[in-house]
Formats: sequence, C-alpha cells, structure tokens
Amino acid sequence: MNIKINRVEFWDFIGSKSYKSLTLIELMVSIMMAGMLIVGFYGFETFSNVQMIDSDRRAKVQNNLAYCVEHMSKYVQQANGDINYPPIKLYPDLVTPTGFQVRYDCKSIQTPSDLTDDVWVYYTLSGNNLNVGCKNNLGADCAGSCSKFPAGEELLSNKIVANFNNSIMPANPTDGFYVRVDAQGSLVNIGLVGRYDPTKPVISGTRFTNPQIEVKTKIICNSSSAN
Repeated sequence: MNIKINRVEFWDFIGSKSYKSLTLIELMVSIMMAGMLIVGFYGFETFSNVQMIDSDRRAKVQNNLAYCVEHMSKYVQQANGDINYPPIKLYPDLVTPTGFQVRYDCKSIQTPSDLTDDVWVYYTLSGNNLNVGCKNNLGADCAGSCSKFPAGEELLSNKIVANFNNSIMPANPTDGFYVRVDAQGSLVNIGLVGRYDPTKPVISGTRFTNPQIEVKTKIICNSSSAN
C-alpha cells in the first residue's frame, strides 16, 4: 500500500497568508498624537499645581494681614483721649515715624477721665516685620503695668513689604505700611502690603509664585472725648 504525503513548502504557506502592517507615516502620526496627549495632560497638571500653590500662598498672606488689621482695630476702637491729648498719633514721633500708637487704658477698671495712668500701644515696621508693643507715659516698657502685653515687642507679621509711608495708600503701592492720622487724632487710615516672600519681587504664572496682597481700612476711635 502506497501512501502519498503532500508536502507544503514554508514559503508557500507564508505567501498564502495576508498580513497588515503599519506604514512609516502611520507610525509617525500615532507617535505625534500620543505626544500631544501627554503634553496636554502634563500642561493641565502643571497649570493646576501652579493655581493651587498660588491660591494657598495668597490665602496665607491674606489671613496674616487680616489678623494684623483685626489687632489694630481692637485697640484703636478702645483708644482713650480728648481734644488736648489725642488718642492716636504717629510712632515714635512726627519726624521719623515707623508706625502709629494709641492711648489705651489698661486697667481692669478703666478711668477714661484720668489719662495719666494710660499706656501707649504702638505698631511699628522694622524691615519686613510688623511688631506691636506697649510703653507707659515715661517711654518705658509697660509689661509690668499692663498684663495684656509681654515684655518687648510681639511679631504680628513678617510678610510686610519694607518701608513705612505716612500717607494714604495709593492705587499702586510700593511700600508696605501706610498710616495717615487725622488732625484730631481720632481716626486713622491704615494700608498694609504683604507678599509671600517680601524680600523678592512679585512672581506670577510660574510654579514659584510670590503673590502680593493689599488691604486698607479706616478705623475710628469710639471712646475718645471731644472735651
């Protein structure tokens, strides 16, 4: 019995199949499209990160300045004085001011008519630091006579742009602390300019943002006397 085996050549088998492959142009187009998607996602992520960092830094500076204004408002509104002894004036003097001060009755039982026992709560700018302190009528530290204030000065903010200016804050401020006290010493206009890093210029649009925040307010002394 004869058995016949049909042999199939390898090249005949390969030639009988149809294969589909990518051309060079299709491969390049696919790579370009994938690259555009990657760049788009990366750009969106970078933009989101910049916005998040900038918003976080702005919030920190804004909260810091709001705390300073709140602290000032508390003591200005309680300032004590009369037409002869103004409750608010520049600090330390009219010639070279670095801030302002308010006359404050620190006793538990206040005596508005007696100004001799009052202390002076002052706000002063030194470099980028806004400090608060307390002195008595003799110019000495009032820590011993006013328990609300520790010895020396207390730091309120280290994010204030340097330089004090005895004027109302302009539309485009360049200094960090603006104070204008009225002639009667019963009203004060305050402007604060702060940055995340006050030693560097404003930077925006990059990952390393340095936002600037500006606040201004007008505070009236409620307890001063016109007599």
